[in-house]
Amino acid sequence: MSARATGSDAGVAGVPRWASHAGTVVAVVASACSAMVAVSFASTDADPDGTMSGLHVLSALVGLALAGLLVVRRRHAVPLCLAASAAAVVLPIDSSAALLALPWVLATASVRTSAVCAVVTGAGTAAALVRDALRDPADMVFAAVDQQTGAVTSHPGPSAFVLGGAVVLGASIAAGLVRRSRATAALVREQQEAQASATAVLRDQMTRQEERELIAREVHDTVAHHIAAISLQASALEVTRADDAEVTGAAREVRASAQQAIAELRTVLSTLRSPGPAADLLPGTSLDDLAPMLDQLRHDGARLTSTVFVAGADQAPPTVTRATFRIVQEGVTNALKHAPGQQVDVTVRAAPADGVRIGVVNAVPGGSGAAVRDVPGTGSGLLGMRERAEAVGGSLDASRVDGTFVVRAHLPWAGPDGASTSD
Repeated sequence: MSARATGSDAGVAGVPRWASHAGTVVAVVASACSAMVAVSFASTDADPDGTMSGLHVLSALVGLALAGLLVVRRRHAVPLCLAASAAAVVLPIDSSAALLALPWVLATASVRTSAVCAVVTGAGTAAALVRDALRDPADMVFAAVDQQTGAVTSHPGPSAFVLGGAVVLGASIAAGLVRRSRATAALVREQQEAQASATAVLRDQMTRQEERELIAREVHDTVAHHIAAISLQASALEVTRADDAEVTGAAREVRASAQQAIAELRTVLSTLRSPGPAADLLPGTSLDDLAPMLDQLRHDGARLTSTVFVAGADQAPPTVTRATFRIVQEGVTNALKHAPGQQVDVTVRAAPADGVRIGVVNAVPGGSGAAVRDVPGTGSGLLGMRERAEAVGGSLDASRVDGTFVVRAHLPWAGPDGASTSD
């Protein structure tokens, strides 16, 4: 398992942004100064007059460049660590840049990559320390020299170099392990939060599904039973009053309506038990069935005029077809309920290029200044139509215009997840 850095300026959780910036500045300055000190002592050892050769000038430039690149050590820790270690081996500079980049390698890279970088950084550090240990004691970085006599008063021995190298390398690795543990802990917390959120969503879905199944059972045991009884009574009436054509015709219509209601109810119950597009429409229903439905409403006595133009009805998504039927049915029902006896004009135009456009217009009783007839109801008809339109990525508007109440809706041919047509 490897922790991954977020790439933000505050690379470790809980570290303020200003502290992160301050740490970067300190790291860059410290690495630059350390590199210049190493190059200075190496130049003095090579030429007591203090003249820098081309190699030392190049080393100074490389050291400053590596120090400057520490600002990107969070995102490019591995290449920076390897480059700084290699530079410490082939050039007379120290491995400070590699030691400062190594903690971020350990915090963000895999275990294998981290091990390789730790070994390479150790090699670069060892090369820099060996190079300093082989110089004349007066030119050692950590030697003490009397400024008046120029005599060396003390200088580190081999054991001091080994101990010093182990300490700086160990401190770098320890810092990296601390960063890695913090990053791993933050990742675990994020995973736990995501799992808790997913569990809450799943629990909510299960609760809703249980409620749907309970509603479906109640509706099936009550409403469906009564509708089936109406259908049976209508069938019996057809048989017993076969000599009366008017009664027989009325009974036949009641039986057909009851059977249609049962079919619709089965679809609703199927949707409750298994919500989804597949259970959202009666099998075989298409936009071509709009005209017969409106004709049936006229036949039942509604003052209704309709204009229906449909192209490519079989290509319409089931969700769009379902929404179109429900909006038209609810719009006409609302008009008949709140403006009884008034003319209702229904317009439906549907085509793949333009989507579905629906218009339901009825006169307001008493003219433009009259109130809509006060009929008991839930007041959720317009809200339900609007929700159906928005569910498929469309829109619906209802308002009074010059003494009429107008409902207009536009539904894109594709659903909200598909390529929607322009409105």
